[in-house]
Amino acid sequence: MTQTTPLITGIPSPRNPRTRASVLLALAMAGWGTIGLFSIQAGTDAITTTAWRCVFGAATLLVLSLATRSFQMSIWTRRAVILTVPGGLALVANWAFLFFSFSQTTITITTVAYHFEPFFLVALGAIASRTAPRRGDVAWLLAAFGGLLLATQFVGARGIQPLDAAQLLGIGAALAAGALYAVATFAAQHTSGIRPYPMTLIQCVVGAVILLPFAHSLDWSGSSWGWIAVMGIVHTGLLYSILYSTARVLSTITLAALSFVNPAVAVFVDVMVYGRLPDALQLVGIAIIAAATLAMTLRNR
Repeated sequence: MTQTTPLITGIPSPRNPRTRASVLLALAMAGWGTIGLFSIQAGTDAITTTAWRCVFGAATLLVLSLATRSFQMSIWTRRAVILTVPGGLALVANWAFLFFSFSQTTITITTVAYHFEPFFLVALGAIASRTAPRRGDVAWLLAAFGGLLLATQFVGARGIQPLDAAQLLGIGAALAAGALYAVATFAAQHTSGIRPYPMTLIQCVVGAVILLPFAHSLDWSGSSWGWIAVMGIVHTGLLYSILYSTARVLSTITLAALSFVNPAVAVFVDVMVYGRLPDALQLVGIAIIAAATLAMTLRNR
């Protein structure tokens, strides 16, 4: 996203704007690290979860857009609207693949595979500019791929360990989600004029209109709808507002470093809630992916 809103007020934080922004973004990343827990606890299929997340997210973003006068401050060009719609389709499809992945494999494996997104984004940039990727980027991609083989337990202490169908589907869906998120990010980077809140609002509305006819109704007497409501209100509305308000304040290295709070919290949730403790080789793989992603992000800032 290229535009931001003022830093959120009313939250106690350090006086230094950059320190304050770092704390807020770290909290947002930690919040996104819990989304796997909410998806699993909701107990609904991926389409239903995504469709109703769009509904709750759209309602929250409408309030934020009105409160910040983002509609009036946006420049509504035809090009911006045209780019926003396919970007929204990619964003919503990314959520659906992500939620499906959570249902097929562990939160840790899904999150690690999903965080290949920066590599997909660099690839899109290379395609758009018609330039070959740099050797350094290819080297880091190969290193990250090796880390993925370790993190997903395809390669273990006993050599190659074939994965079952559910694990392969989960990993494939997570990679697809990361690629779609890269498409959505790329479209947003090339969209100017529309403020972030209305842009994401439009995307959520598009997702809701397309997916609701295929989604199941929520059981309002149970707890399922509450888990999805939190994903829409908090993970989509409030945490996006923190991301947008801090992105321009922080340096690239800080943004890249803080992005790893997300998978760290996801692994912690997987261990504490579901008792899935990564083995030593998985941790090595996660560390390799983190190092490769950080290095490549800094090379392409």
